[in-house]
Amino acid sequence: MNVHMWLLLVIQHCLFGEIRAKYPRSYEGQIREYLLKHANYSSMERPITGAASTVHVTIALQIFSMLDLNERDQVITTSGWIYMRWRDERLSWIPQDFGNITVMPISINEIWTPMIFLSNTLDSQSLNIISPERGGVLLDSNGIVSLGTPLIMSTLCPLKVQYFPFDTQVCAFRFLPSNQYADILYLSTLPARDVSDISSLQWSITNITAHNWTLAFRDFSPSIPIANTSVGVFCLFLQREPSYYVKTLMVPSSLLCIISFVAFLAPPDSGERISLGVSMVLGLTVFQLLVADILPPYGDQSPILSLYLSLNFGLTCLAMPISVLNIYIAYGDRRLMFLKYPTLRKLFLQYLPKAVGVLSYSERVGNVQNENSRHRKELEDPKVKDGSTPHILPTDDSHVYISPVEQIKLEARIVALVSDRIMFAVFLVGFFILLTVILVKFNGNPEILSDYCKQE
Repeated sequence: MNVHMWLLLVIQHCLFGEIRAKYPRSYEGQIREYLLKHANYSSMERPITGAASTVHVTIALQIFSMLDLNERDQVITTSGWIYMRWRDERLSWIPQDFGNITVMPISINEIWTPMIFLSNTLDSQSLNIISPERGGVLLDSNGIVSLGTPLIMSTLCPLKVQYFPFDTQVCAFRFLPSNQYADILYLSTLPARDVSDISSLQWSITNITAHNWTLAFRDFSPSIPIANTSVGVFCLFLQREPSYYVKTLMVPSSLLCIISFVAFLAPPDSGERISLGVSMVLGLTVFQLLVADILPPYGDQSPILSLYLSLNFGLTCLAMPISVLNIYIAYGDRRLMFLKYPTLRKLFLQYLPKAVGVLSYSERVGNVQNENSRHRKELEDPKVKDGSTPHILPTDDSHVYISPVEQIKLEARIVALVSDRIMFAVFLVGFFILLTVILVKFNGNPEILSDYCKQE
């Protein structure tokens, strides 16, 4: 060995010797060296000393905020924190021997950690929720390992949209160990903390429940035909805020339906009844498209709101041909056949007009006679034209003549007006009966639970 090599070794010894003297090894480093190096510790082995022992992992989920719930795709996105705790029988020390240190941080790669994934996730990053990139763990002197990691989860949440927008939904988060049956690793869930501070614009989170399940998987391995796997389930209970949809869907559609009935009160010769009905039909069609765009495709149980809008649409469409029929009656040039019966004639020309606030046939004939009499008097007395006092000629209004054509038109108009008023009342009563039935159906909204969220 030459002089240069000797000189290099001397310099290295002096430098590192000085560093060790100046910076002594910390108690945490001593604990890590004591646990991981001198005890033949392996992160590939389960944290037990007995072969038949089961590793019990406690898991808890704390939701911070609900970022989104896509009703169309039935996907919920939440941000939260996952807590895990288990005991590693090989990782314990006496605090008095290491400066009374009872808790120390340690890297995930250095110790055994359970392989747990979120089974109903739609994001590949959430499949394995334990990774070195998410942080480390805390190790207690008695071997208790505590892990807390943040996570943004996009999970599948099947929705029950029958009672939209007064619906309640339950979304489940299912945690399973990877390729480890219940005799090897068992998951125990802890109930979540207070959910009052969870933020969401459209939904209110009412509760989070924790459940433990054991599922049987067939053909797990050749030596284990049926293996029981422990599953930890957290159920998020959601209550929708319906005020937005009530103001933007239910109230406008109801008003459009009522306005379409008001067309019956317009005179048959106004010329705006058909255009008003068509406008209302188009407006209700727009609301139907809005609901179809919001909700996912549904199967057997259609939303009550869609049924309500469809019935409103049907009432509005039904009002149009009846309105056209009344216009046809009002402008008909043939005598109505049922008026040849005295009973029906009195009913439609005398009694019903008074009941619905329309001038009866006798009143209209009297008005026509008075108008004809006044016009005849003006023609016979020339002083009326120059503004002087008219001279009333003696006349008998009962003998004023009304042509058969005028009688037919007068009868048809009275029947059309009576029919309009009756149809307005019938459609309005039908609408309010429909609204009452829909409200009763909404009040019967049950709390629908998935199979995983029911108590065992």
